[in-house]
Amino acid sequence: MYALYRELEGTAYLLTHAIRRLGVLRLPPVTEELMRQIYFTGASATGGIVLRGAFIGTLIIAYVIEVLNADAQLAVKLLLWVVLREVGPLIAAVLVIQRSGAAVATELALKEISGEIASLRRMRIDPRDYLVVPRVVGMAVSNAALTLYVQLIAVGGGMFLSSLMIHVPLDEMLESFFLLASPLDMVYSLVKSLLFGAAIAVIACYHGLHPNGTSINAVPQATTRAVTEALLMVMLLNAVFAYLVYGVALFGLVTAQQ
Repeated sequence: MYALYRELEGTAYLLTHAIRRLGVLRLPPVTEELMRQIYFTGASATGGIVLRGAFIGTLIIAYVIEVLNADAQLAVKLLLWVVLREVGPLIAAVLVIQRSGAAVATELALKEISGEIASLRRMRIDPRDYLVVPRVVGMAVSNAALTLYVQLIAVGGGMFLSSLMIHVPLDEMLESFFLLASPLDMVYSLVKSLLFGAAIAVIACYHGLHPNGTSINAVPQATTRAVTEALLMVMLLNAVFAYLVYGVALFGLVTAQQ
């Protein structure tokens, strides 16, 4: 119980430090770290999303129309609810955890046990400014961008493939989409994805900077804890968002009021 309290306290401190010290991003070395993190987390991860997103969108439309015998408008409405609000941010967050969260925890744990972190402190460089702040901001921004990319691919690709595979009129689905889509959906998913990315980064940085021991075996342990706790935190945040927005803690798939 005490270890859990220390982890919560440590991650909360790192988060508040990153928020308070956003100004260090103007420094060239920190800016370089930020750009590197954004590229690794966001730009290099887009390739694997295309097929997944298009498949999810097509599956939702095909199931609603073919199995439930519903019309295109209901299919697009469910696509908006599921993909824009819930599945899109979750897919992006899981991808960021698998790629960047694990990589950051591993990298920082190696720096810690090899003495690089101590060297930074001896040079009067705060490791939290140089290592944590750009990673928190970079992951938050990249996760938001990946979420938007997933949403566009899933909705657009899903409607296009559905028009080819199950012969649903594309113009009818597009008309329903522009009729039902709301800017609030994008704002909701944007805020949620930014928080997801920041939470993943903070947890990964904390475990990377606090490995259990100084041997090389501490590195995979830190990575495993970071990935596991980041997944749990994302699910918890998603449940909180669903409860606040919909009135039920069921990940947004069931609504209390419409």
